[in-house]
Amino acid sequence: MNLNQLQYVITLAQELNFSRAAEKLYISQPSLSQSIQLLEEEFGVLLFERKPLKLTYAGEIFLDWAKNVLYSEEQM
Repeated sequence: MNLNQLQYVITLAQELNFSRAAEKLYISQPSLSQSIQLLEEEFGVLLFERKPLKLTYAGEIFLDWAKNVLYSEEQM
């Protein structure tokens, strides 16, 4: 996991669309999908339900944590 992946989760949660989120992040859609999938595998939980795309309960908790981590990083 890295800080970029945290931003990916935040942006995807805002957009609820892989293509739009990837465009905002200036990365390819497959790259974003793979990054989210790797995070889900690393933590052993689904962060997003697909079809329709929405956060899972674990994803909501992760999203709050990711926002706090990035905020703390900015403050440093």
